[in-house]
This record gives sequence, structure tokens and C-alpha cells, in this order.
Amino acid sequence: MKKDVLYMNPEYLDISVEEFDALDGMQAHRFSDAYKKNKKSMMKKFRRGSLISPRFYYAKVASAAAFLLICTPIAVSAAANSMAFQRIWGNAGKDSVDSHEVVVEDEVKGSYTVTYPQRTYVDVDPQKAEELIGSHISLEPVVKELGDTKLTVLSAVTDGSAAVVEFTLEREGGVTALDYSQLQNEAKGASISWDADFYFQMGHDYIFVDLDKSTEDKLYCYDYIIMPHGIETLTLQTEEYPCTRAELNASTKEEYEKYQSQIKRDSIPIPMKPALKKTEFATADGGSIIVSPLSMEINLNTGLGLSDYEATEPASAYYVAIHYKDGSDYLVSENSSLDGKHTCETPVENTRAVCEDEENHLDIVFNRLVDPAKIESITVNETEYVRK
Repeated sequence: MKKDVLYMNPEYLDISVEEFDALDGMQAHRFSDAYKKNKKSMMKKFRRGSLISPRFYYAKVASAAAFLLICTPIAVSAAANSMAFQRIWGNAGKDSVDSHEVVVEDEVKGSYTVTYPQRTYVDVDPQKAEELIGSHISLEPVVKELGDTKLTVLSAVTDGSAAVVEFTLEREGGVTALDYSQLQNEAKGASISWDADFYFQMGHDYIFVDLDKSTEDKLYCYDYIIMPHGIETLTLQTEEYPCTRAELNASTKEEYEKYQSQIKRDSIPIPMKPALKKTEFATADGGSIIVSPLSMEINLNTGLGLSDYEATEPASAYYVAIHYKDGSDYLVSENSSLDGKHTCETPVENTRAVCEDEENHLDIVFNRLVDPAKIESITVNETEYVRK
């Protein structure tokens, strides 16, 4: 058997027998009494054994996987990937939120109001997710020690323009490297703390911290990344400082030059499998949108009637929606237009990362998986795009 087939994140397998049977796709199958007895014994032995000695982990996974393959082929995929799909692209561990306002008190800016957009999360069909991206997900781990904090990349997938990376941060006594909260998950994601003595980045990103799964000593994070155009590889860039980021930022010219000579920099390639395929949707006058299960790229230069200046502004795409062949819609985002002609009482952002490049291509990473084959059309502002 290939390692990719046998690899399972231990966290995904730490489930009860009842939870295992409740996974999507299991309820429709009737298991024999003999299977139930053997499965319960096997899973208990596997879970107990996997916590004893890491040396035997892959061997035990192989045995467990082989057992499940013989009894229930669908169950292996469900046990290995279903919960990961739900947490990264679905609604596990997160609730949909309505648009709301929060009053912020700032010592410098004073009191001001922040409007958080409506965000809606949907369930993931694990079998469909497996079909769309399963063979494109790399499960080869990457570990980087940053002082007393350990960063571990667990999985990664890309379409060549965007990427989604699952990683953890661990530190005994509590992870302090990230500033994160429910409100930050609703806004632009977690950020590196100014109290941290290191920095890391994999691209223009939005880091979602799974508050439901994380503990004080271990954070589970999902990084939704927009990659530079023309660069289809992903790299973990790190810097370790002799002081905190706040001290480095506040240092004098002399101190800064001294600190610079002590900074430790590293660049680690993230293992990736072949990129997901993309589908183009277009207008009659040359407008173009490129779509994959992870993201979309809108060319603001043509098709929307924007001026040269307007094409440089991401907010010029004030309404983006995907229309499926079954009649359902995915409202990607909606905001009031810059010229005030389109008003929106409830701002919507069912996105993860949004960024415009120097060529006026607007990249959007979805907050769910999209099947391009099921798309009928896409609307941006007042313009409709159809499959090319």
C-alpha cells in the first residue's frame, strides 16, 4: 500500500465507535453484529496502542486501514478525511454569523464602530470533496521549531493561484505567537503577535483558528492563501529575532542594525501535489473568471465596464455570486458600490482571502468547496459570465 493511502492524522481517529458510525455515508449501511464487535475491539486497541509509542504508529495505521478496507471501503475515506473537510471547508467547529457592529475603544483613535460582515458556512459532502480535491492533497508533514514553539504543517492543497494549508502551533504553557479570537476569525483572521520573537508566512493569507478544537497549548489553524501570479510553489518563510517583534519595531537605527545581524531566516518548501484544474467563465466582450474548487480569479480590466482607476480597486467588484445548475446560489460577497449606486444593508463575505495583483486580477479564496462542473453562470456586479 502507498503511504498516502495509509496516512491518517491521529486527531481524526480519536473518535468513539458511535461517532465513527455516525460519519457521513455510514448511516445508510447496515453492519453485521460480528463486524460491530470486531470493529469496537480493533478501534479500541488501535487508539490505545497509538498513544503508547510513536514508533509503531504507521504500522498500526496500516493494520487498522487494511481491516477497514476489507470490511467497509467507504469508511476508510470517511474516517481519514471527512472531519478534516468539515473543519477546513465546512461548518464543523464554527457557526454562521449575521452582520453586526462592535464599538472599539482605542487610546489613539478613540471610540469607533466596526461592522463585521455576514458569514455563512455550509456542510461538506465528504465523498464529493474526496472527488474534487482528495488526490491533490499533500499529507507530507513539515515541522519547524521556532524557539519554544513548534509549527507543524499537516496538509496542503493548491490550484496554482491559491492554497489551503492546515497547520498547528504548539507551546508548553500556552501558545502566545498568535493574536486570535472569534472576532478576528470573522474579520481578517489571526495575526502574529507583537510579543512573539519570530515571524512566519506562506503567502497573502487569512489564518482561521479552530477555537472549537484548539487548546491553550495547541492551536489548530487553517491558512487560506493567495499565491503570487506565476509562482505555483508554496514556501514557509520564517524569521527568528533576538527580541520581540514589538521591541524590533520600536528600536533605534543602531539597535535595528544590530538586531538585523542576529535574525535567523529560513525558507522551507511545502510539499505539494499537482494543482487542481481550473475552469474559465467569460463574457462576450472578453471578461474572464477562472474558477477552481478553492478559488476564483476575476479580471477587472475587461467585461465590467470599469475605468482604469476603478479596475485597480478590489471594492469595484461589489457583488459576486455563483449560480448552480440546480437553481441554488452561492453569494460569495456583497457590499455597497464605491459610487453609491448599489446599496447593501447587510454586507456579506463568504470568502477567506481576497487580494488584487498588479495586473488588476482579483483573487478570492472561497469559504467552502465549489464544484466548477455544477456552475451554470457567475454574476459580478451586473455582468453575467458563462462557461467558455
